[in-house]
Amino acid sequence: MELETIFNVITTKKVKESVQFYTSIFNFEIVANLDWYVHLKHESSRMELAFMQPNHPSQGPIFKNELNAKGLILSFQVKDAKKEYNSMKNKNIDIEFDLKEEEWGQLHFGILDPNNISIDIVQHLE
Repeated sequence: MELETIFNVITTKKVKESVQFYTSIFNFEIVANLDWYVHLKHESSRMELAFMQPNHPSQGPIFKNELNAKGLILSFQVKDAKKEYNSMKNKNIDIEFDLKEEEWGQLHFGILDPNNISIDIVQHLE
């Protein structure tokens, strides 16, 4: 199989809130907007995310369930975790896991998106 890209489609009743969150905090851009389905792309990382209303009639049965975010972590690797941490604190974004340097060579912190998806903002230290 020759893959062109891999992206997550998050099935949620909070499509608008999710789009607002990812576009305002992480600078994702909307590349498709069907109201019930919105596809986002991040230019510099080329990461893509999509959000879709649950139980949409156009979708097959296996694609209709709403997300249960327990155990799902999105990791966003950055060049400077401390800078991003301070920026989010200054914007009054709730930090759920404070900035921490790990013994295995990571500096990271965590936030939650509107769907309670854990987002790990991580810098790999040299």
